[in-house]
Amino acid sequence: MQNKFISALKSILRNTEDFFRSQQWKEILVFLFFLLLSFGFWLLQSLQEDYEQEIELPLRYKNIPPEWILSEDNPEKISILLKDKGSALLYYSWKSHFSPVDIPVSGLPRSHDQSFHVTSQMLETAMSKQLISSTSIISIEPREIVVKYDSLGSRRVPVVPNVTVNTRPGFQQSGDIEISHPEISLYGSRKILDTLNSVRTKLITLENASETKELTADLELPAGVKAAHETVKLTVPVEEFTEKRLRLPVSCYDIPAGYTLRIYPSSVEVVCDIPMSRFRELTVDMLEIRTPFDEFGANRSTGKLPVRLTKKPPWVADVTLIPGEVEFIMEQPDHD
Repeated sequence: MQNKFISALKSILRNTEDFFRSQQWKEILVFLFFLLLSFGFWLLQSLQEDYEQEIELPLRYKNIPPEWILSEDNPEKISILLKDKGSALLYYSWKSHFSPVDIPVSGLPRSHDQSFHVTSQMLETAMSKQLISSTSIISIEPREIVVKYDSLGSRRVPVVPNVTVNTRPGFQQSGDIEISHPEISLYGSRKILDTLNSVRTKLITLENASETKELTADLELPAGVKAAHETVKLTVPVEEFTEKRLRLPVSCYDIPAGYTLRIYPSSVEVVCDIPMSRFRELTVDMLEIRTPFDEFGANRSTGKLPVRLTKKPPWVADVTLIPGEVEFIMEQPDHD
């Protein structure tokens, strides 16, 4: 059975080889060659003739003022009828993607009915940038675009930085974060704007910071709200810190007439961390421990009062008072 199959296969191969060597096959090859050559000449001649072709281009509205919102029914694409040689139109057929036609909204004249008009000349100028110089535009549909918009309510609110700063050992944030736009104008429905008293930046986390960082932060805007600036620049001051010790008096204010207050000790040591660049800047007059008389009165039964720093620059950190509490004696006037 196997020998019969092999014999049949060899017979088929011999017949096929004989056919390709025959005069008949050579005549077929000659016929196919001239047929292909004729098709090539026809195609070249056809591509040199003028044809018309319709293509669609998407529209892209740019430079929209932040106080506007475009209506949803504005056109998203246009159709244009082109005329050119077949070779040029064949190129457009192969080009599967056309860039959007940009319409710069802010530069267009506005009408009183909250709309602006894009003329066919504007569209033709914008579209010509994507066409071969020999291509003619026969027609544009629609010939003119009326773009409608609505005006938004506005409100100016402060910007709150949302930054988590983790520093390397020995370094700390040395001041408040600076914002390129501390306040910003928001645009949207008045119902939403009335609920906003500030706008936060999206969270940024700094790890192992050892120097001042400049960041670009996106704003966290509610849906339907636009901002005059979608991003702000943040400057996060970070410096190496060092310890400084100062002696500070403990004082009391609002002491009623006739009362005498004696405090022991009358001064405490302040131990704090400050940026190295401000070591010489920090002096006693920039700090204060000043407690109202009412607090002493509330602790009269124990004769002891915890003390706290009531004034300090923002760049002073990790304050420790030694001792943390003072003893006092309150003497009040005799009543006859």
